[in-house]
Amino acid sequence: MAGVVHLPPLGSSGHQKRTILITAVLLSLGIAAALGGVVSGAIYSIVRTADELDETRAVGAAASALESLRSQMAGTVRDNAFWDEAYRQLASPTRDAWLIESWGFPTLDYPLYDMALVIGPDDKPLLYYRYGKPMDVQPSEFFDSSLARLVERARAADGLQGDVHAGFIGTVHGPAVIGAARIRPFLQGIPPPDPYILIFEKDLDAKAINETAQKFNLRGLQLTDSLVEGTVAAPLRDVDGNTVGFLNLPSEQSGTRSYERVRPLIFGAAAILLLLIVGIGLIGLLSVRSLTKEQARARRNLLHDHLTGVPNRPGLSEYVENLAPDVCSSAMIGLYLVDIDGFKAINDLWGQQVGDQLLGAVAARLTKDLPLGTTISRLDGDTFAIVSLADAAGKVAHLQSAVTEVFAEPFKIGRREIEIGVSVGVTEAVLSRTNFHDLLRQAEMALHQAKHGSDGATVVFHPHMEAELSEQANLEQQLVEALDRREIKVAFQPVVDARSGDLCGVEALARWNSENGPIAPDVFIPVAERAGLIGILGSQILEEAIVQGSRWPGLQIAVNVSPVQLRNRYFAGGLKATLDKLAFEPHRLTIELTEGVLISNADQARRSISEIKALGIKVALDDFGCGFASIGSLRQFRFDRVKLDKSLVANIEHDPQDAEVLDATIKLVSALGVPVTVEGIENRHQAELAREAGSHQLQGYWFSKPLSKEELTERFLRRDRLREFRVGGNDAVVHEL
Repeated sequence: MAGVVHLPPLGSSGHQKRTILITAVLLSLGIAAALGGVVSGAIYSIVRTADELDETRAVGAAASALESLRSQMAGTVRDNAFWDEAYRQLASPTRDAWLIESWGFPTLDYPLYDMALVIGPDDKPLLYYRYGKPMDVQPSEFFDSSLARLVERARAADGLQGDVHAGFIGTVHGPAVIGAARIRPFLQGIPPPDPYILIFEKDLDAKAINETAQKFNLRGLQLTDSLVEGTVAAPLRDVDGNTVGFLNLPSEQSGTRSYERVRPLIFGAAAILLLLIVGIGLIGLLSVRSLTKEQARARRNLLHDHLTGVPNRPGLSEYVENLAPDVCSSAMIGLYLVDIDGFKAINDLWGQQVGDQLLGAVAARLTKDLPLGTTISRLDGDTFAIVSLADAAGKVAHLQSAVTEVFAEPFKIGRREIEIGVSVGVTEAVLSRTNFHDLLRQAEMALHQAKHGSDGATVVFHPHMEAELSEQANLEQQLVEALDRREIKVAFQPVVDARSGDLCGVEALARWNSENGPIAPDVFIPVAERAGLIGILGSQILEEAIVQGSRWPGLQIAVNVSPVQLRNRYFAGGLKATLDKLAFEPHRLTIELTEGVLISNADQARRSISEIKALGIKVALDDFGCGFASIGSLRQFRFDRVKLDKSLVANIEHDPQDAEVLDATIKLVSALGVPVTVEGIENRHQAELAREAGSHQLQGYWFSKPLSKEELTERFLRRDRLREFRVGGNDAVVHEL
C-alpha cells in the first residue's frame, strides 16, 4: 500500500537564506527608495534653484532695462534743463519761440522723448508738445495723478545740486517713462530763477519695448497692466511708489526643462530592480551635472557682457577680489582703462550696429593679441579694462606697448576699415594692499587726464593726481565766481601796418587777476572749456571788446574763439545779436581761430565759418606754422587773414635758415591772396625781416605789450598823442612798455 510521502521540512539554513534574501530585497528596495527620495529631493532642489536663479536673472535684467530707461530719461532731462541758454531764454522776449524750436518740434522724431512740457511758476504750461504738435488736453487729463507730485518734487529741489526726478507714469495711452527738473544754468552755485519745470515723456509703446528687448537681449519682453501667468515681471513704479505697469519676461524654467529631459530615464531605471541603485545614482549624477551646467551658464550671463562676451564690471570685480589668496604677497596688479576716442562720432556716422560690431572686434583683438595672464573686461559704453599680474613693480607697465599695438591696425567692419585711437589710464599696485574699488578709482583719474590731453594719450596714475583734481575743482569754482562778478578783463595788444607803421587794429586778450594773483590764460581757458564755461567767458570777452571798440572808430578788433565755442550751433546767431545790440560794424570785427577747429571736425568748421563770414565778419587763422594746418586748408576755408605763429620769428636773427622759412611762408600765403600778420615781434631786426618778406601787419612786444583800454587810449588814440610805429629805415620805433 502506497503511503503518503512527507517532504522534509525546510531546514533552518534554507529559512535563514530566504530571510536574508527577502531582507536583502527589502533592504535593497528600502535603500533604493531612500536613495530615490534623496536623489529626487536633490533634483527637485536643484531644479528649483536653477529656475529661481533664472527667474532672478530675468527679473534683474528687466529691472536693469527699466533702470536704463529711467537713467536715460534722467540724463536727457539733465542735459536740457541744466543749460545756460535755456536759463537765459526764460527771461527773453523770444522765450516761447525758443522753447518750441528747442524742445517742441524735436518731439516729432527725437528718439529720447515724445512729449515736452514746460510748467511755469503759476503751474500753467508754457510749452506742451507731443509728436511735434501742441496738445489740446490739459496735462492732468493726459497723465495720472502722480504728475502733480513729480512737479512738486522737482520744484522743491533747491536747484543747486541739480536734482532730476525720473520714473514711470500712467497716461491715457498706457505707461510711459517721465523725467522732470528745474531749468537752471549748468554752473553749480548759481541760484536758479522762479521754478520753471522741464518735463520729458517717452511712450513705452511696442517700438520702445522692442528696442529695449534688443538692447538687453530679452526675448519675449512685453509691457502689461497686470502680472501674466508663466512670466516673471519687474514693476514700473511712479514717484509715489505705485505700480503703473509690469515689464514681463517668459519664465525660461531651464532647470525644469533639464529635469523633464532625464525623467523618463529615471522612471525606466526604477523598473529594473537589479540596476535600481546604480541606475538612480547614474541618472541623478547626470541630472546634477546638467543642472550644474545651467547654473554655471546663468552665472556666466550675470558676470559677462552680452555684446562682447568678456567679463563685465561685476565679473571683473569678482575676479580681482578672488586673486588675492592665489598669488604671493609681493605680486603686482596693473589695471588699464582703455577708452575709444571718437566712438560717439562712429555711432552717429554709421549707426549703432556698426558701433556694436566695432566693440566686439576690439574685445576679440584684445583677447587674442594681449599676452597670456591678462584679463579683458568691458566696463560700460566704449571703455574696456585690462588686468595684468606681475611678480615685481614696473613689469606691469610693459603691457603698454602691447595695448598700443592692438590698435595700430584698422578694424574691418563689413566693407569698412575703421581706424581708431584710444586714451589709456593706468594704475599699478601691490595686490595684497589694494582692492578693486581703489584700483578703478585711480585708473579713472589717469584716464580722465588722458582724455583731456591729446588723442591716443596714455597716462599712468600718480598720487599727485588726486591733489591736482582737487586743485582743478577749486580753480573751476573760483572761475565760476569770477565770471559771476565779471572779473575777467580784456587787454588789447596793438597791431600795426608793416608799411606805414600806423596802428591798424588790436587783439582782445582775456586777463584774470584773481584774489591770489594773476592766472595765465593758458591755465584758466582750458578749465573753462572742460567745465562748460567757455561760452560765458567768450561772450563776456567778446562783448567787452566790442563795447570798447565802438569808442575807437575805424580800429579793427580781433577776438580769439575756441573750438568749443565754434561747435555751438547758436554761436553765429549769438554773435549777430551782440553786434546788433551794440550797433557795431561787422567788417571791423575779426574772429581768430586755431587749427584745432579744422582738425576736430572739418565739415562743422566749414559751416560755422560760412555763417560767420555771411554776417560780414572777417575770419583769421591764428598760430599758422606751429601745427598741421596746410596750404590746402587755406584754400578750402578761405580765411581773410593768416597770423603766423611767433615760433617762426623767434630765432631768425641767429639762424639764416629760420629767416628763409619765414620769408618763404609769408610769400606762399601771400601768393594765395591772403594777408599775413606776423606775431611775436620783439626787436627791430625781426620787424624789418618780416616787413621785407612781405608781411602786411606786425604784432608783438617790440611795439607794445597788451594794455588796458585806458592805457591804449592814453598812449596811442588820443588826438593830441597819435602814435605811429616805424619798422625800417632811419625812423625811430615808438616803444612804450
